[in-house]
Amino acid sequence: MKHAIFLKLAAVALLTIIAATGCKKTPKNVTPIHGARTSVDGGAKPTGPTTAAPELGAGLTGLPPARLIEAAPVATGLPPGVIPGLTPQGGIPAADQGEFDNHWTDRSAFAANTIHFDYDKAIVKAGELGKLQPVIAALKASPQNKLLIEGHCDERGTEEYNRALGERRALAIRERLAKSGISPDRLRTMSYGEDKPAELGHTESAWAKNRRGELVLLKPKN
Repeated sequence: MKHAIFLKLAAVALLTIIAATGCKKTPKNVTPIHGARTSVDGGAKPTGPTTAAPELGAGLTGLPPARLIEAAPVATGLPPGVIPGLTPQGGIPAADQGEFDNHWTDRSAFAANTIHFDYDKAIVKAGELGKLQPVIAALKASPQNKLLIEGHCDERGTEEYNRALGERRALAIRERLAKSGISPDRLRTMSYGEDKPAELGHTESAWAKNRRGELVLLKPKN
């Protein structure tokens, strides 16, 4: 009798335990909380992004973040500090400005005073002397300036001969200026021979323009 009562009590206890610990069901309409578990089955499911956002500038291109790149200076062929189209050095047009013997060169100042020579001659003709008067006056008015005299030839003759002839022509002009009161120390000479023709061509007209002496004003940099 006692044994039957004990079995009944054990069965009731077992049913009670089963009812209390039966299969759990996942609750519905659970509000997710950022950074916390949202599942009651023991699986951790984060609600936020699983990877960090890509750095700005990388995107889908694989490029590094954008940055400023300093522009490299552009070569202009002009002296340092000279801006094309402007005249920062004593009013010298940029296209006519260069450097020689620590001076700025102004090729436009005496462009109209170019001296022309006869064929194979290095004598300043009487008809060309008047071109030197404005040059002499300008140099006397500005004693700080100097003058570069360039001798040129036409294409006839050997290169060596024309180089020597160009030098004689430059020296002939220098001598005329020195006799007019310009100190020889302010006068520089250079020969280009046939290398820099004023006009291309194989005619007498072109040759006459190429037999010349050009006068380039030199202004001190300081």
